[in-house]
Amino acid sequence: MFKLSNAPLINAQQIDKRLESLAQELKASDFDVILSALTGSYIFTADISRRIAKPNLQIAFIKASSYGDSTESQGKVKISGIENLDIKGKRILIVDDILDTGNTMFSIVKTLTGLGPASIKACVLLNKESRRTVDYHADFVGFEIENKFVVGYGLDYANDYRTLPEIWTLEEV
Repeated sequence: MFKLSNAPLINAQQIDKRLESLAQELKASDFDVILSALTGSYIFTADISRRIAKPNLQIAFIKASSYGDSTESQGKVKISGIENLDIKGKRILIVDDILDTGNTMFSIVKTLTGLGPASIKACVLLNKESRRTVDYHADFVGFEIENKFVVGYGLDYANDYRTLPEIWTLEEV
């Protein structure tokens, strides 16, 4: 059984402030397509893409998962939604909620590379560098966090907690 921590790890105002500065970093780069790794990144993708606000920026979605209903990555990455992507020669920005072990992002990048994009960059809301098991690092990072299981702002545990406007630590009771 789990419960939320006593206070948010990152509150809504901190998220909003960081999204403003992160959007400025992203505007300085040139991307043709934002590729959102659902489902955890849907809120982050919507909020950051509105702040970038380029009229010719396309948005596409894939689904990538390695957690299932667990608080630990299961190690096997499932990716769907790439069958109809036309990204050949395009500059891609992958947007994801969290970079943990790196296995999911590494698998996404490896798969997309085979489709011939001009470039691939990654933007993650949260980065857990201490958990990395592959040599992969995001180009743009919202927040560095410790090795804690977090929920809220799109992140979930067994599909719960996604709609919280802050990021919370989930604690075992």
